Amino acid sequence: MADAYDRERPGYPGELVDDACAIADLHAGSRVLEVGCGTGKLTEALAKRGLVLDAIDPGANMIKLARRRVRDSDLVEFHLGRFEEVSLPERVFDAAFSATAFHWIDPRVGWAKAARSLRPGGTLALIVHVGYRNESTAPDGEALHELFRPFAEPERWHPLRDLATLRAGVDERRGNVSAVWTWLCHHDLENADAAVLFDDVRFTTHPVTREQTAYELWALFATTSLFQRLDPSSRETLEAETRAFVAQRGGKIRTSELAVLVTARRTDR
Repeated sequence: MADAYDRERPGYPGELVDDACAIADLHAGSRVLEVGCGTGKLTEALAKRGLVLDAIDPGANMIKLARRRVRDSDLVEFHLGRFEEVSLPERVFDAAFSATAFHWIDPRVGWAKAARSLRPGGTLALIVHVGYRNESTAPDGEALHELFRPFAEPERWHPLRDLATLRAGVDERRGNVSAVWTWLCHHDLENADAAVLFDDVRFTTHPVTREQTAYELWALFATTSLFQRLDPSSRETLEAETRAFVAQRGGKIRTSELAVLVTARRTDR
């Protein structure tokens, strides 16, 4: 499904990438690690800024598309394999990026390995899209959220939170970047060692409003892990309900997301 993933998944706002580069004090020639490069949407943005990348992904088809996206740039070296298993130099990278991927990394390995890859003072930069409650799109967003809820894993399906709630949760957990990432992504990624390995946790957001037809909404959903876990009957039922839901709202719905950047500084310890 690499082609569909590349076609349907959104990229990342240039302003957010610029924010990450500014926080990490990156410039052309800075050496960067990317964990879970996928089809290369972030990879392309980083290479365009002149950064020298080692990009890792376990999917050969994903890397094939990523390589095409960066036109086999000399700035990017791709590594096929899981981040936990790929051999990497230690204490050499100025920054380690991961966009919509770090929740797949074993937290017993990932935080420590990311820290080892960074030079002291290097920056971990995690990016993801987070659905949130915005008053202007709340009627569509919350109704859609409830439509999908019966088909999801109940313990990981939470009500949409507004920006103030998200910020407050980040502030409460700022002493441990893994706790912040757990709060934002609803995956159990917390590791006590991360509080020692990283400090100076920062939270940056850029709001995104989406207007989608039923076709566009379903095509995007078909690239998610939840879709892959559903049995054919459940998929058929949910697709019919989704199309009816959008039709009742005039053929398009509006939802809100935050493009989120969390950065943390590698300590000297």
